[in-house]
Amino acid sequence: YGIVKVSVGDSKVEKNSDYDNFKKVLAAAKPQGVKMDSYKASGKDSTCPQSDSAWHVKSDVLPPTPSEARCECMMNSLGCTFKNSNLTTSEGKLIGEIIGNICGQTSCDGISVDTAKGVYGDFSACDSYQRAAWAVNKNYENQRGAVCSAGDVGTKIVDNPKQSDASKCLSEKDDNGVTGKPSGSGGSSSDKDDEENESDDDSTSGASAIAVQLSAVVAAAAMAFAF
Repeated sequence: YGIVKVSVGDSKVEKNSDYDNFKKVLAAAKPQGVKMDSYKASGKDSTCPQSDSAWHVKSDVLPPTPSEARCECMMNSLGCTFKNSNLTTSEGKLIGEIIGNICGQTSCDGISVDTAKGVYGDFSACDSYQRAAWAVNKNYENQRGAVCSAGDVGTKIVDNPKQSDASKCLSEKDDNGVTGKPSGSGGSSSDKDDEENESDDDSTSGASAIAVQLSAVVAAAAMAFAF
């Protein structure tokens, strides 16, 4: 800190001019403690900033706490899902476009996030692979079980899912051990089945956001598994 001089291999320590200055300052300090029963807090709790053009977050709504049990339960409810538990790098890169197409045609409220409005889907805290599988199954349900497909990414039909109703998964404990519906304002697991078609602009922008997010994260995860 500039108060002494030392050299490698030499145990000698030479004082610099600031050594005595530092010593005087320390000697002049007269710290005084405060007894616990005399302490009176004067500070105030910090407040979150309000949502604006630069801060797109609704401050009074927290996102849901991740829940491994809830997401695993949801995966066990899917009638159409990915064939492999790990995607290849090339498959991961295809997911974004696939999910963008699906969520552009149907509601993906169950996995969507809108921080500005404080809206978090019931399964939005699941990982990217699980959210992508949810969307593929959503498309399968919309096709009334006619098509289980994710483009060039392998899929499979699960004839008898372990969990018959994904909405029951919401009662699973989160990773903090708390039972109940995820916090935040979110879409139901059934997405209120395409609740009266929100505006085309909102649907398109939401689909694009989900697509970009899932594409980047799933591709990165796939690359990690590859190594």
